[in-house]
Amino acid sequence: MIVLVLKILICLIFGILSFYFRILDLNGAISAVAIGMAILLARGFEWFSLLFIFLVVGAVVTRYRHNLKKRRLLERKSRKASNVIANGIIPTFIALFSFYLNKDLSIPFVASIAVALSDTMASEIGVFSNNTYLITNMKKVSPGTNGAISLLGEIAAFIGALIISISAYFILKISIYNMLLCTFLGFFGCHIDSFLGATFQAKGKGTINSSDAILNNSDVNLISISIVALIAFVITIL
Repeated sequence: MIVLVLKILICLIFGILSFYFRILDLNGAISAVAIGMAILLARGFEWFSLLFIFLVVGAVVTRYRHNLKKRRLLERKSRKASNVIANGIIPTFIALFSFYLNKDLSIPFVASIAVALSDTMASEIGVFSNNTYLITNMKKVSPGTNGAISLLGEIAAFIGALIISISAYFILKISIYNMLLCTFLGFFGCHIDSFLGATFQAKGKGTINSSDAILNNSDVNLISISIVALIAFVITIL
């Protein structure tokens, strides 16, 4: 009972701090508490800690040079429930399935969070590059364009995937091979996200708030994370 109460308190504090520091809006914070609770109850503190690392690092890079982003109209407001669910629903399902099946699905879990942080860091750091190119045709575009890539963004994306994978190596005790695999899958997933963004989100316009998009940012995040989680799952069961 004490452990259960402690887990509930941790998730509540997790959500309150996210809302207080304007990382998430109210609905986003509530969604984060629900996701955190599900993962914490299903797989414990170790799996939850990776979600926490994602939130903290994501918050730091989002706030990095905040005023400059605001001046360039590249500022991202507090993340909504749709953003939280898009990034967290797949890791949550993996944690629940892992518990229900009594099977170690840590690699798909780690890979899915690696995609989320890789994409977040690429988006938040890559906007500072003056040399950005659309991933589909390498045409030079403005910073912040959906589907744009840059050297700075690529480095940030790789570091994001690596942060989660190294954390999993120490916390979940995954092997070095699986650490490298999750890093690659996270980095790869970020590029799936970019391709989908360039093809279906921006539709050639290439702005963060494109009005003629087929998919929105949350859709793109969810699809890219789902693809990588499926790949990691197949690799795990082989």
